[in-house]
Amino acid sequence: MRMNNALLALTEAVRLARLEIECFDDPRCRATEAWTIKRLRELLCNKDINAAMALIEAGQTSPSIVPQQARERHHA
Repeated sequence: MRMNNALLALTEAVRLARLEIECFDDPRCRATEAWTIKRLRELLCNKDINAAMALIEAGQTSPSIVPQQARERHHA
């Protein structure tokens, strides 16, 4: 899977998951907790999403949450 395909897959999964949550919150849909969790699991816990996450996480480095200048002040 290429990086752009991984990002598209993750974006689409999040979009669909948000729609499921909106449906759960909408009394006209009458989605149950069990149904919503089932759908979220189908959308977010499948081989395509797992592959996309593995690709994204493999190249990801965590940025520092402390700005460089603030860190230098604390260590000076």
